[in-house]
Amino acid sequence: MDEQRKTHTSSAVKNRYNKKNYKQVATQVKPELAERIQAYRTREGISMAQFLSRAIEMLDTK
Repeated sequence: MDEQRKTHTSSAVKNRYNKKNYKQVATQVKPELAERIQAYRTREGISMAQFLSRAIEMLDTK
């Protein structure tokens, strides 16, 4: 019986990678705006990062 080996990346390794390659952005918005953002993200099937990227691209093209 061949048992498949499972590997797990430690949380510490993932945290170091994320800290090196990403920047966290936090903000507060009114509930109505949050609902609009969430509805758009759900409809488009995108993450918050993708939403922000699209919004910035739209601003840059003006």
